[in-house]
Amino acid sequence: MKTITIISWRNVWRNKKRSLAMIMAIAVGLWGAVMTLGITNGMMAERQRTTIEQHISHIQIHNPEFLKDDNIRNHIEKPEALFTTLDAAPEVKAYSARTMVSGMLATTTLTTGVQLIGVDAAMEDQTTDIESNIIEGRYLDVEGRNLLLIGQTLADKIKAQVRSRVVLTFQDEHNEIISAAFRVCGIYRTSNTTFDERKVYLRQSDLLAQLGADYMVSEVAVVLDAMEETERLSASLRASFPELEVRSWSEVSPELGYMNEMFGVMMFIILLIILLAVAFGLVNTMLMAVYERIQEMGMLMAVGMNRRKVFGMILLETSFLTLLGAAGGLLLGGITLQLIGESGINLVLVGGDSMQYMGFSSVIYPTLEPSFFVTLTLMVAATALCSALIPALRVMKLKPAEAVRAE
Repeated sequence: MKTITIISWRNVWRNKKRSLAMIMAIAVGLWGAVMTLGITNGMMAERQRTTIEQHISHIQIHNPEFLKDDNIRNHIEKPEALFTTLDAAPEVKAYSARTMVSGMLATTTLTTGVQLIGVDAAMEDQTTDIESNIIEGRYLDVEGRNLLLIGQTLADKIKAQVRSRVVLTFQDEHNEIISAAFRVCGIYRTSNTTFDERKVYLRQSDLLAQLGADYMVSEVAVVLDAMEETERLSASLRASFPELEVRSWSEVSPELGYMNEMFGVMMFIILLIILLAVAFGLVNTMLMAVYERIQEMGMLMAVGMNRRKVFGMILLETSFLTLLGAAGGLLLGGITLQLIGESGINLVLVGGDSMQYMGFSSVIYPTLEPSFFVTLTLMVAATALCSALIPALRVMKLKPAEAVRAE
């Protein structure tokens, strides 16, 4: 076996230009696959992270009727027991109890529909870290009454600035119309411009004062230390509070889970296309090598080398070419991902804010799990094995007497 391995290695370099061209083709192809999948995976991971952390949280809890009719009267009754359970749960990082109503926001130039989210400033910041997204003005923790935090998209739409005065109109639990003047204290921006245009934050105490209510909680948003705990904690909360609607992030935003599944399918398709291209290249290269050495192989079989060893020699030559190219491509891809993954790829110069309209961040941090490289290595090895079969079977059919006389 050692002799066959040495002969196979030397055969690879008998035509250095052809072998190097094939190795480089495999390396560049796999580098392209790693980069494409790394960028796509980074895009999906960033969207999932920002959507969960900034918008929907890991778990949302409501009165079931609130999901049918978001009137303030459909609030969570006696939420204190729920708060006690969440405080005692070690996997809970933070949670925010929100009072939410739909309404209209009016300025001197425009009137538009919005969702008013009344929050405890400290609890909300621990849950969504919204203060870090403020680009102008201050957060809701400053002094003053009837302060408002709006998204940049909404601010541009209504031509509002910090300290601009707006009028909010909404209904209380008895469907009475309430109108009140608020002042913009800050403007925030997240990775989703649609969210920024629709959601308006204000202090829970200011909203409850306008509603004439002591305390009403429409929604409890829960953020966990680890996403893997979501389903287990959701099931536990459903069992403890059957009267409430407990939904995990995948239930709140099923399209997010669907996109993650689609990404897995897309990864497989991309890899399959690239590996098929590699396989065709290998088959072509090895068939050329076989036809050039028909007399030589006929001579080897004539002097006693059995067909199994000839088959193994072709297999080893194909494996050497493939694994050298794969090692180069994976190494280059890993280094490139490491370098770009730290600084990110800013797509603002290419597409402006168009990515944010679809809920994706304009800055992408390419990344791949280490297990992906193991899987890809196994797939490359399988490709090398399959690619070696055609030229190896061609050699197995040789008749030594005829091969020696071939010109």
